[in-house]
This record gives sequence, C-alpha cells and structure tokens, in this order.
Amino acid sequence: MNWERLSERPGTDPYLQELALFLDAHFARTFGLLWPENDPVVPRGAGGPPDTVLAGYVAAGLTSLLGWKVEHATGARPPSGHVLVIQSAGSSRWTLRSPGTPAAEVPTLTGEALYVPPGYRSSAVHSDDARHVFLVVTDSGE
Repeated sequence: MNWERLSERPGTDPYLQELALFLDAHFARTFGLLWPENDPVVPRGAGGPPDTVLAGYVAAGLTSLLGWKVEHATGARPPSGHVLVIQSAGSSRWTLRSPGTPAAEVPTLTGEALYVPPGYRSSAVHSDDARHVFLVVTDSGE
C-alpha cells in the first residue's frame, strides 16, 4: 500500500487513515489495540442508530482505502475471522487466547479499536454502558 499517496488524498478522513494503517500493520499477525488520535467524521444526515451509522461509514471507508471487504457484523458476540471491534461507548476488558500462548488481558475505552485475528478466542467483561461495533475484514488475497 502506498501510504504517501493515501495521506495526499484530499478529503480522506484521518480517522479512517489511522484505522487503515493499524489494520495493515496487524492483519493476520497478532491482536492489536489502537488509541486513535482522531474522531470519525461521519457525514451529517446519515440516518439510523449511531452505531449502525458508524459501522457503515467505517466499513465503506476501509473497503475503499484498503481494497479489502469490510462488513458490519451484528450480534452480541464477536464474529469469527478477522474482527475489528470499535468501542463506541463505555469500557470493556477483553481476554484473548491463541493456541499455545498465555491469555492476554486488553482493556478498551470509548473510541478505541481492537483487532482480533482468526484463531483467537475472546471473552469480555463490559461496563453497563458498553457498546461495540463489530466489523469483519477479509483481505482480497484470502
């Protein structure tokens, strides 16, 4: 990926750029946690619940930037595969396990993003106000 060209694209949301760089660095390697410097710039007038609007915006933006298939996954449990979790409210403490490695404890706060690659099992304890956006990412080469 030509990151210099990406940064020169007018109108590209810096939040989406951060997520794209983060996913490219961690994809299919290990889990990762991103504390973004920017907030998403979701276009005004997008209707629907805030998390659904955010999921659609991020999925479309990452698909465009990376050329990978990114889809919103609904449900209370994270889906399998390459998963990007955006903590849209509250906090969570994730326990991630990969075969043959010790469990890792990863806390997430509002606005942070967690990448979980295939092969990791996850469980979490959430604050009462916790909300998440789950996205499934498929590299075009898979």
